[in-house]
Amino acid sequence: MPAHEPPAPGHRQVSARPVSLPPPQELAHAALRTALLRDALGLALWCAPATPVTPHGLPALAHVRDAVRRLGLWPHALAHSPGDRAAWLAGVAAGGDVVDFVVPWETAVGLGLVVFDDGHARPRPDLRERARAPEHVLDWWVRVFENTFENAQGDRGGGPAPEPGTSGPELLPHVLRFLYEAPDGCRAPLDTLVRDVLLAPGAVSALPERLRPQAGELLLHALRQLAMTGAVLLPAPADAGDAPAVELTPLGRYGMRRMLQEVGVAAPLIGDLADAGAAEFLDTLATLSAEGQLTAVGPWLDRRTPAGALREIATVVSGPDSARRRWAGTKVLNATSSQIEHELRALLHSARPAVVSLAAIVLLTSRMLPQDEIDEIMSEFGPWVVIDMFAASMAGGEAGVRFLLDADDTTGIERILLTDPVRLWESEHPDTARVLGALARHHPDPETAAAVVRVLDHGRAEGWTPWTD
Repeated sequence: MPAHEPPAPGHRQVSARPVSLPPPQELAHAALRTALLRDALGLALWCAPATPVTPHGLPALAHVRDAVRRLGLWPHALAHSPGDRAAWLAGVAAGGDVVDFVVPWETAVGLGLVVFDDGHARPRPDLRERARAPEHVLDWWVRVFENTFENAQGDRGGGPAPEPGTSGPELLPHVLRFLYEAPDGCRAPLDTLVRDVLLAPGAVSALPERLRPQAGELLLHALRQLAMTGAVLLPAPADAGDAPAVELTPLGRYGMRRMLQEVGVAAPLIGDLADAGAAEFLDTLATLSAEGQLTAVGPWLDRRTPAGALREIATVVSGPDSARRRWAGTKVLNATSSQIEHELRALLHSARPAVVSLAAIVLLTSRMLPQDEIDEIMSEFGPWVVIDMFAASMAGGEAGVRFLLDADDTTGIERILLTDPVRLWESEHPDTARVLGALARHHPDPETAAAVVRVLDHGRAEGWTPWTD
């Protein structure tokens, strides 16, 4: 009986949620593949052994043409039009626009990848060695990320100063924090970021009222500039359609974590959770991706005996609104269930329904039980367990009900709730009415939905009330 929970952004916190990050070497390799840093490093190496520069620190146009050809620094419009490149290069020779050279060149200069002397530009002497050191590469990348963040513009005017309310520091901070707090790999629709972050009721926004109808376009334009650093993933303009979605990459999490730490916000890594108490650990675990959960569980369990972990978890899973925490607890205990089978069986006789459900779910998913024992547990505790599963899936909203109904390995599980309405209500799960209401609204089969409504009406008519543990 697997846990099916759709990704759902976590709530904003003063302390950022713990995140997982790839090893520094992997992050550095990713940084070297990003457009801005790749081109900046390429230009720094290109200017060896020495390239004459103007008093403004730029190579002559003939050298610019050479760099564009060698490194592929073509304008975006020519990326798929090689036939037009000769004409564009001729325009460069006549003093045409070379912004696609200037931006990475100035980035290389700003990062110190290029040094000047006697009217010439040269790669810094130890450039190749530094490019092989993850700590130096990541420092370069963070500076590129922060500079792009500071200078991003939401408006397309192209002027030196963006219209008030449309700069990167005005549009991006809360959006990036929202993405950071969301589970790893979460793709947030642009309209969600606009509605729930930029223009949410009570949100502090510098965007003037007259520009609010354009908020989505302004934010997307700023995010596309940030995408050049590899911090966010966006659909290509041709693939964006009507609902583009935004994802913070591992590099983006690394950069955001550095920025949060610089302003004094605690931004722990998942490994830091090993010493956390059970309540904090389980609540955080529920916000992580499946990969992040696997990474976090091992260190936490290593600090405890299997029986000790069970005792800790059992003390914090009772009460209303704790279904998601209980489900996270079953995932942790599944990793050590074979060592605590006796203790789990003993908890089936607990006076606390939440603890009984916790033990039942771990036993049912452990593959340790013969079919007759599985049938016995489901017969005794099935309604409570199934309600708990749906309640956990709804932690991110009612979309979790549809997610669970569509899962192949839980097909038809909701029918357990319909076989004996009296016994279902007698289980006194605090989320029974809420789950039944969501099932009635979202079940794809009209007959089943109608049956759920009858069960819900029966319980209300009989005056069943949920337990308080």
